[in-house]
Amino acid sequence: MDTNAVIEIIIEALKKVNNPRFFKTERGYQGRFACAMYEVMDNKGIFPDDAILEEEYQKRLNEHGTGQRPDLIVHIPTEISGLANTSKNNFVVFAFKKNATLKKAGEDFYKLDVMFKELEYPLGIFINIGTLHTHIDKYRGNYKERLHFFSVVMKNVELKIVHAFFKNAQIEKQNISG
Repeated sequence: MDTNAVIEIIIEALKKVNNPRFFKTERGYQGRFACAMYEVMDNKGIFPDDAILEEEYQKRLNEHGTGQRPDLIVHIPTEISGLANTSKNNFVVFAFKKNATLKKAGEDFYKLDVMFKELEYPLGIFINIGTLHTHIDKYRGNYKERLHFFSVVMKNVELKIVHAFFKNAQIEKQNISG
């Protein structure tokens, strides 16, 4: 999987969430982002044709090693792939928070780390809605190179996006206009 290409389509999808209404709730934002992401995914051909985007798919402890319900995932379900190993064909796991406090962001970072460890997701995305704080400086997990942090805010009908990530153990940030 080409991580840079995936990040590009995520940014493209983030730019499509440009109605102030969707910034009022986490679920509203997540739903609109999922629609935008599907549209962009289908047009780019980055993931295999049988990869799907699923919202809040319940993981089962006995099958997945965790009982989490991630906000959004891109994967090929085992019933489609025919593989019994649930740690294969996982591409991206998302966590969304509305105005995340440090505590809430930390809880999502922990959940993303579990998904990296148990299900071998190569890429995790944390999206903080309604603020420009990514909380990247608070991440203390073991998967810095797999995790990308976004913050999105709509101010005076102007969309602002911050993308933060670790590169060679250093924090990099990009400001993106919608």
